[in-house]
Amino acid sequence: MGDVWKHSQFYKDATTGELLPKYLLILAVRPDGDLVYRLLTSQAHQRPQAPACDKDGIHPGYFLGTPTPAGALCKPTWLDLREIEDFDARDFEALTKKNILTLIHSFPAEIMCPALECAAYAPDTTARQTKYIMAARATLRKRLPRAVLMPASNY
Repeated sequence: MGDVWKHSQFYKDATTGELLPKYLLILAVRPDGDLVYRLLTSQAHQRPQAPACDKDGIHPGYFLGTPTPAGALCKPTWLDLREIEDFDARDFEALTKKNILTLIHSFPAEIMCPALECAAYAPDTTARQTKYIMAARATLRKRLPRAVLMPASNY
C-alpha cells in the first residue's frame, strides 16, 4: 500500500484513439491478492487543497501535495475517491511483466494513513473495500514513530 504505478495504456483518447496513461495508488491488498486502488489526478475540479479530505461533491478527493516535484507527479495531485473496480492480481502481474504497469513512487506512512482513512469512508467505497483499507491503515500505523501518531479523525 502506498505505491504509485503508472499504467501506460489505461484509457483511449476519444479523438485520436491513442492509449494514454493514468497513475494508480494502491490502497490495500486483499487476502486473495487483488488490489484496492484509486486513480491520481492533477485536475482540481473544485477539489480543495485544505482540508485535504473532501468527500463531498461530484469530484471527491484527497489532496496529496506535489509528490515528485522533479518527476512524473510534478503537479498538485489528488487521490480521486470515485468508485473503481479492484484490480485483479493476475491482470496486475501480467501488465507489470509487459512493463505496461511500472512502479514510480511510494508514499510514506505519514501521508498514507490519513489518505487511507479518507478513502475508506468516501461515498463510493464499498463496505468490503473499507475493511481492507482500514486493515492496511492499521498495519501502516504500526510503522509510525509514536510522535507522529495522531488520533483518528472523524471522517
